Amino acid sequence: MTTRTGRSCFAMPPRNPGFAARRAPPAMRHSAGFTLIELIAAFVIFALGFGILMQILGGALHTTKQSAEYTQAALYAQSLLDVQGVGEPLEEGGRSGQFDENFSWQLNVSKYQPIPVTSNNTVLQAGPSPITTPGGIELFQLELVVNWGNQYLMHHARFVTLRAMGPTRPGGTPVPLPGFGG
Repeated sequence: MTTRTGRSCFAMPPRNPGFAARRAPPAMRHSAGFTLIELIAAFVIFALGFGILMQILGGALHTTKQSAEYTQAALYAQSLLDVQGVGEPLEEGGRSGQFDENFSWQLNVSKYQPIPVTSNNTVLQAGPSPITTPGGIELFQLELVVNWGNQYLMHHARFVTLRAMGPTRPGGTPVPLPGFGG
C-alpha cells in the first residue's frame, strides 16, 4: 500500500539524529524494584497496622470473657432467688455461700415497708410508717450480691427483688398466695 507521495504506509519515519542522545539517565534505566527505604517504610506500616489489630482482638476477647462471667453470675443469682420463700417462710437476716470455686454469694433478707402514696403519686405522710397489707401479706426485700474474680480484681453483681409472703399457719408453714402455685 502506497500513499500519494509514493511512500509505503508501513515505512518507518526518518530517524532524528538527536533522539539517541536524549536517552533516560542510567539510574532510571536500571531501577526494576523497590529501594531499601521503601521496604522499611512498608514494613513499619504493616507492623503498626498488625499491632493495632491485635489490640482490638485482645480487647474483644476480654469483653467476651467479662460478658460470659456476668451472664453466669446472673444465672446463679436467678437460681438462688427463685427458691427463696418456697416451701419455708422467709426470715430476716443474712446468709452466704459458694456456687462453685469461682462464684460466691451473700443474701440479705429484710422486711420491706412501702411508702404510702396517693393516686397522683404524692406521699401521704412524711417519715416511715408501718402499712398494713391486705390479708396479712408481708413484703420482704431480698438483696443478693454475687462475687467472683481473684485477689487482684474482684467483680460484684448486685440483685434486689421483693418477695410477698402470706401469713404462716400454726406449725410455721406459709399460707400459699392465690395465683402463685397455691
